[in-house]
Amino acid sequence: MTDTDDRAEQAERVSLLLREWNGYDPTPEEEARLDAELDRRLAEATR
Repeated sequence: MTDTDDRAEQAERVSLLLREWNGYDPTPEEEARLDAELDRRLAEATR
């Protein structure tokens, strides 16, 4: 199993926990927008 697989499994577990805990269930479009924003912020922080 690769690091990418491990991260994907962890992300799925966290998503399930968030849905169960508070109903958070973003659409694929929302997830893509949030991922893009996180990538932007990480790139800015590592300049």
